[in-house]
Amino acid sequence: MKRSTLMAISVIVFLTVLIVAVKMIFPGSKKETIRAVLAGKEWLNMEYGADRVELKGKTTLIVFWNYTNISSKKILKKVEGWKEKYGASLQVVGVHTPEFAFEKDAKNIKKSVEESKIKYSIVLDNSAELKESFKNESVPFLYIINKEGKLIYSHGGDGDYEISEAAIREALTKANSSLKLPEFIKNPITGLCFSMTPDLYLGVSKGVIVNKEGLVSDKTHNYKMIKEIPEDSIALNGKFRAAKEYLESDGPGGVSLNFTATEVNIVAEANNDEAALEILLNGRSINRESRGKNLDDKNQIKLKGPGLYQIIKNKTKPEKGILTLKCIKGDFKVYAFRFYGCSE
Repeated sequence: MKRSTLMAISVIVFLTVLIVAVKMIFPGSKKETIRAVLAGKEWLNMEYGADRVELKGKTTLIVFWNYTNISSKKILKKVEGWKEKYGASLQVVGVHTPEFAFEKDAKNIKKSVEESKIKYSIVLDNSAELKESFKNESVPFLYIINKEGKLIYSHGGDGDYEISEAAIREALTKANSSLKLPEFIKNPITGLCFSMTPDLYLGVSKGVIVNKEGLVSDKTHNYKMIKEIPEDSIALNGKFRAAKEYLESDGPGGVSLNFTATEVNIVAEANNDEAALEILLNGRSINRESRGKNLDDKNQIKLKGPGLYQIIKNKTKPEKGILTLKCIKGDFKVYAFRFYGCSE
């Protein structure tokens, strides 16, 4: 075989491998997806009677989120900043996909939206149909749709904000070459991320405890305290009833967990009007610099409606050890513990 022929074959093979590699990094199927509208039965911040948002003709940022998800809380702040920065040239639409039954209640979501001062339209994806149609497995999730209605970018979870903003700017520039964009400011990396405890659940559908009998379903059971709790695990002490999504207290009792995180939150609610929990870390009060926004000077949390309550927030390093929640007033339901592992 001639040398020139061998070289030609080598070039063809190289180009073929390169094309395959590029397709693996940038899957063509996602980029070719065309979406004309985003429709839903129930919306917030929407004109009365409207049930859809047109996607073609505008650069659109779609954010899937959940109001008891920590990463969603953090990414929403970034999205709000981009909305303010790029104004009318960037259409922003939120999709709220619930994890728990109470998150399907529009009143609860509306309260969270008002507290977060979100002004853009949000569709309530209570059946998760939109989440499934976009084929994402978790929240939060970002998507950018160009003015032709093609999906050109996606990102799961929080972080990589500069990459996401660069994709927004590129889409805006391609949509209108004469558009003058605000300065792109790179934020210095200041925080560190550490190993942390994964989210822990208390309902029988996902929950696991180290008490030998496990979660006893749909009837009150008196749990005995465990002397040693393994890392990333939960133990119960006292009377509780385990339902599908939550654990419900019945009188004085405690929930303890062995954790590592810079931030600890609980998804919880009072069983009636109000409940109060005393919070201890390794048997002691939590230091002022590590108290979450919902923890008062007496190391207590007042629970009311269902939502995310912040117990611990350390801006510089992770806290670790045995965290105990003692019910001192009323009864409560706890759905999950949410953790974060990065400093600021």
